[in-house]
Amino acid sequence: MESARPPTSNKMQPGGDIGEKDTLKIFITQSPHQTGTLEPKPGDAIDAGTSTSTNDNLEAAGTSQEDALEAIEGIDTVNILAIDHARATGRESNAKALLEHEKPGKKADHTRLEVIDTLRIPAMADIATMPEIPTTPLKTLQQTGITRGKAVVCVALLLILVLNAVYAGYAQFIGPQGWAFVIGGPANTGTNNLLTSINNELKHDHGLTPGATAQPTARLTPQQYINLIVQNMTLDQKLGQMMIVQFLGPTYSLDISAMISQYHVGAVLLFTVNNNIVDKAQLKGLIQQMQSNSSIPLVVAIDQEGGTVDRLKALDGPRPAAAVIGATNDPSKAMAAGIKDAQDLASYGFNLNLAPVVDVTDVYNPQLYDRTYGNNPALVTKMAEAYLQGLQQSGKVLGTLKHFPGLGDVGVDPHNGIPNLYRSKRDLEAIDWAPYRALIQQGNVYAIMVTHEIVHAIDDTKPSSLSYKVVTGILRDDLGFQGVILTDSLTMEGITAYYTEAQATAVAVEAGSDLLMGASTPAGVATMIQGIKDAMASGAISQQRIDDSVRRILMLKFEMGLLSIPAS
Repeated sequence: MESARPPTSNKMQPGGDIGEKDTLKIFITQSPHQTGTLEPKPGDAIDAGTSTSTNDNLEAAGTSQEDALEAIEGIDTVNILAIDHARATGRESNAKALLEHEKPGKKADHTRLEVIDTLRIPAMADIATMPEIPTTPLKTLQQTGITRGKAVVCVALLLILVLNAVYAGYAQFIGPQGWAFVIGGPANTGTNNLLTSINNELKHDHGLTPGATAQPTARLTPQQYINLIVQNMTLDQKLGQMMIVQFLGPTYSLDISAMISQYHVGAVLLFTVNNNIVDKAQLKGLIQQMQSNSSIPLVVAIDQEGGTVDRLKALDGPRPAAAVIGATNDPSKAMAAGIKDAQDLASYGFNLNLAPVVDVTDVYNPQLYDRTYGNNPALVTKMAEAYLQGLQQSGKVLGTLKHFPGLGDVGVDPHNGIPNLYRSKRDLEAIDWAPYRALIQQGNVYAIMVTHEIVHAIDDTKPSSLSYKVVTGILRDDLGFQGVILTDSLTMEGITAYYTEAQATAVAVEAGSDLLMGASTPAGVATMIQGIKDAMASGAISQQRIDDSVRRILMLKFEMGLLSIPAS
């Protein structure tokens, strides 16, 4: 509904032009303030007889409204400018003569005109002396189409690009960095690099003043250096370090670029099914590009188990399954497999392998087919220990025990539902947790993955990955593990059937996990981070709890050789 408007006396002629009668209603009166300017008065006020000051001025001049309008109508605007020019140069008599010349027989003071101030347009002062310039219509420019010669050149260039793509291959043609790098360039340089800033600060603090005697300074311990990094991180940087993300495609796409550069993610998991792994040059270049754009070096992870879970099979050939190695009862076979995996993974830039599987299989589980060393805790422990020794001896690649608290006695895949584990706590300790306890005590375990299942003997209210009683109560306190705990994907059906992504993330942190898996887009990362922030705002998660996880993650990176303490 339109709002009501006051009526107006100005009538529009057909076509939108103001009529001749209306133009006569606009006239010029002398300003009561004697400012030397002209003041237009609305025609409506004149018609209604409400502008008494105007009528008084006209009567004082001894003229009627019609006389004043007639006087204005006859003024040549060019001469008005000429009058102004004459007055500006001091020739007042010339100005009066011009006014009198316009209307012979009329007295100049009948009009009581005030000269227009044209100082705002000084260049027009001499307009009266300029000859009239006839105007001619501009010619309409016509846009011409591309010429045949240009079209041939464009087609030839396009053909060259296509041929290069065919013969060089997309990895060499586009480059492993992908179009995100081409468009935006490197994301982290100079002052954006957190570690560079901290290292420069340390060098400055340890610098000698002129004339001072050099004194030996104690080298920072790894924990002191990590504490310094944590103290200089923002909350967003800390929460980003707790994310282990996935993405689609073989190149450094806009999604992974945003997750690394904007959300500061701490880890990336590559999959063949996500088309992250195509060929050797592509894979190596992709990982290098991700690392170069990260302010803190990334954990780059993969599931390289061998057998049915062999992500590098197309690149390096098949690797034996854990079941095949376990059947030999020969730890040297497991150790050799670990050494070979480390060589392959390190050559591409991987530094974390989500293996070995230490589930002790008692029942058939299609998810675990061919992936476990056997159904005997002692055999599983022996083989996993040898594999870890081979995998981690170079210091470039670390392993991950999985799937705590154990999937060996369930038949449901957490990808599709929530398994229920009904073993007693005594059986859990003797069977499922025996490999974890033994390997943790050896001090050779840096990361453990928790899965999604209901462990009725411990906590029958929450999935194990979200249970404080399981993650902190059993894994941290009872088994004494102080390394990095990472969740299996929080987007699995075993979690999403009961929790939103944001809720699951927050509850997993409350439970005691450090690295949170599941996000595959920048929006997914933002959702998970916001879930943690909301829990912090409510008091469910403390700042100290976040700092503890970040310290463990950075210590893991130190063990991988990604962080080095600067020399004093």
